[in-house]
Amino acid sequence: MLRVVVIAIIVVCAPISSFAQTQPTAERTMRPAAQGAKPPARKPGPRSGTAVGPADSGSCQVGVIPIAGNLFLVETFGLFTFSDTKARVAVDGWALDELVVSRVRAAAPGMSVRRIPFTKEELAHHRKPMLFYDGEEDIKEFAQYVSRGVNCERYVVVHRHGGNQREFGIGISKHYFAKQASLFAMMYVRVYDGRTFRLIREAPALMTENTYIERVLHNPLGGPSRQLDIAMFPGKPADAIANPVLRDGVREMLTASLDKTLPALLAQ
Repeated sequence: MLRVVVIAIIVVCAPISSFAQTQPTAERTMRPAAQGAKPPARKPGPRSGTAVGPADSGSCQVGVIPIAGNLFLVETFGLFTFSDTKARVAVDGWALDELVVSRVRAAAPGMSVRRIPFTKEELAHHRKPMLFYDGEEDIKEFAQYVSRGVNCERYVVVHRHGGNQREFGIGISKHYFAKQASLFAMMYVRVYDGRTFRLIREAPALMTENTYIERVLHNPLGGPSRQLDIAMFPGKPADAIANPVLRDGVREMLTASLDKTLPALLAQ
């Protein structure tokens, strides 16, 4: 499980080299921990240039750290891995991080829920060499860093992860000689105690029960996915941005998987 999380934090920082998925062995992991000198402490309150609305102020029972990243991967898998091609497309208009926050709010009725902001530069700064990588500890350290001065009772980190195939996070893929393309939206949820940052609960975000039979029948990639006509695969990666079938499909899978997974994780 640890090795599936490093790219979730790295991919969101593209195009600033983090979240770039340049290391094949790191594509199913996440590397948010700091390297080098410890970053200076942040003052409580919003960062410069970060808008904070009424829902993001006042008391905080649940703090949300969404790392969907508004990033979409267009992947072609050849007969051998060296022939694979991957492109990263910014889909800010799809508002994926905002959707994640809205689903946490829906799963926590009556609770004060606050989005914990962070910048791409902060995310990039919390990269760690693979030699020193410890997935669970690195994710916890990143959550602690970005939530300093907020004091929520619990923190929910929702990040990209890989399944049991080569697909990772959110995107579309086609395989060698395949007659269909695969649209996927695979996320992982971790809930931390706000005082001690002890990991309380964790689970992949799935649209079905997490059983062997359901995984075989409905989650062939290891997470939410659906088969599309091969014509839906973008001729150029940038074509994905304006494709409503891809946008709506991703948003629907994210909504369904988070709505099914979050209530149990947030239950008191």
